[in-house]
Amino acid sequence: MRLDNVVDMPGRGVVLIVSFVESDTDEITQLKRIVGSKIVVNSVNGTDFEFWVKDISVSFSISNSPLIGINIQERVNIEEIKKGSIVYFNRDLSDGNPIE
Repeated sequence: MRLDNVVDMPGRGVVLIVSFVESDTDEITQLKRIVGSKIVVNSVNGTDFEFWVKDISVSFSISNSPLIGINIQERVNIEEIKKGSIVYFNRDLSDGNPIE
């Protein structure tokens, strides 16, 4: 998934906003399964960051495109993570393999 934005939300912490390019809405609903798991963010400058997922929120844009909010446990300088970075899950939602 491609990172669209990083937001530091009062009372919630750091939220990574990502675009979900798959069209399978069943897979989107399975994203809650990664709560408590680690994700890796490969920044556009080549730096990798590893974070624990605290919560996931799913919403849809006016064009019905899914927007995923990944609330992470760690405090991080949001300036270090740039738009366009790639977010990797440590396991596939169906077979345990890493996915992008």
